[in-house]
Amino acid sequence: MSKEIKNILVTGVGVMGSSIAQVFAANGYKTTMTDIKPESLESAEKRIHANIEGLKKEGLADESYAEAVAKNLSAIRMDELPGQAETFDLVAEAVYEDPKVKHDIYEKLVTLCRQDCIFASDTSAMDIFSVTKDIMVKPERLVIAHWFNPPHLMKLIEIVRGPETSDETTLATRNLLEKCGKKPVVLNKYMPGFIVNRMSTVICRELLYMADQGWASPQDLETALMYTDGLRWSFEGPLELVDFVGLKIPMAVAGVVLPTLCNDTDCIPYGDRLVAEGKTGVRAGEGILGTYPSDVEGYIAKRNRRIIRMYKLMNEFEKEDEEEAQ
Repeated sequence: MSKEIKNILVTGVGVMGSSIAQVFAANGYKTTMTDIKPESLESAEKRIHANIEGLKKEGLADESYAEAVAKNLSAIRMDELPGQAETFDLVAEAVYEDPKVKHDIYEKLVTLCRQDCIFASDTSAMDIFSVTKDIMVKPERLVIAHWFNPPHLMKLIEIVRGPETSDETTLATRNLLEKCGKKPVVLNKYMPGFIVNRMSTVICRELLYMADQGWASPQDLETALMYTDGLRWSFEGPLELVDFVGLKIPMAVAGVVLPTLCNDTDCIPYGDRLVAEGKTGVRAGEGILGTYPSDVEGYIAKRNRRIIRMYKLMNEFEKEDEEEAQ
């Protein structure tokens, strides 16, 4: 039997933490937000309100969604935490990605929270298990739950087990996220980059290597991926594609391709040169694919609209698969 989770604390309520709190509250969990900066709590409430209005505009939420968030979500200052800490079944930690900041918050949480409270760290790369090793009482209850931005839209969450994370903690975290409509995946040991960033790093390394060799332009490489795998990956991942084609052909192709792939293990030279030149991407106005518009907020809004359109389409695929399975 996995642990039942009813009351959740979200600590660190920036862009990620506030959206995470919104997800839990919308799905009926009593959720409390806190932050070392009291002004962040007010900003989080405004951000959540804007998120909900955006969802309603797109037909992804109704008034009952807003009412659930209002009913289940509350905020407290950090100095109020001692009076409530023992009520929490799970703490979703989303504080700044700095080892000292993370260590300091866990030092406080470990002292205040019950010893059966689960700690789920939203970190994109940090080995939280090593960072907290000297202070973590009952380390079997510590797990990474890596959300993607924006959390209220992106369904994937990477659950990463530490060397002592228990099966019960993993299952309880996975069940909670699934009940919130998410798609959790489990990495059974900490590895830098987890699952998604390891895959994306390999792909980017090869694309930038091909560009560096002059074999194709960055835009043509981008187009090649978008109009093949990009088209399919919303309903069929690379492993299912191999199954569809039949393993013999892809394995034969691999035998020819593997010896020619980039195998750099220290850096990606093409990317490092762009960084040195200040061409770091959208917010800098120029990146791998050339120049970007000065209206960064407009660019982000356009990107978010496209995420929402794909989100709706993938929901349709899920319903179709569920109906076929019945």
